[in-house]
Amino acid sequence: MQTAQELRHSPLEALEQLYRDAPVGPTPSRRFGGETLHRVDTAFARSARATALLLPFERLSFGVDFGTSSWFFIHPRIQLGRFRVVPGRSRWRDTETLRLVYDVSRLPLRGLLYDEVKPLSDTLCLGLGGLNRDAGAGELFFFLLEAVEGR
Repeated sequence: MQTAQELRHSPLEALEQLYRDAPVGPTPSRRFGGETLHRVDTAFARSARATALLLPFERLSFGVDFGTSSWFFIHPRIQLGRFRVVPGRSRWRDTETLRLVYDVSRLPLRGLLYDEVKPLSDTLCLGLGGLNRDAGAGELFFFLLEAVEGR
């Protein structure tokens, strides 16, 4: 089993392989703090536009509360990006995953948002974040989610 520390020090290729090969676990039900790991290796992920989109994830603390089905930034009470969890085939990789669908969100950008999460254990998930586009044009970065105490 992988640890958060091992994920933090994994090269992009290892994250790609783990994301593809790890079995998908059950949908989490607790709060997780997030951390950006690596941008994926696509022209879009290296673009200036992607850099602007990733700035909040690279500069602010963020996380996912599966209990309320929402992302949060800075503090868990600042919840944005409400989602539904839909188990199924990854849009971007050849694997099964948990797709985060934002059609229930009130954000004006909800149609642009799309993320995937692969639970590795009860306390650790590997995520692939990006936009609601096909492979090569949507995925932007890998992130880890680590369970927060108290939830």
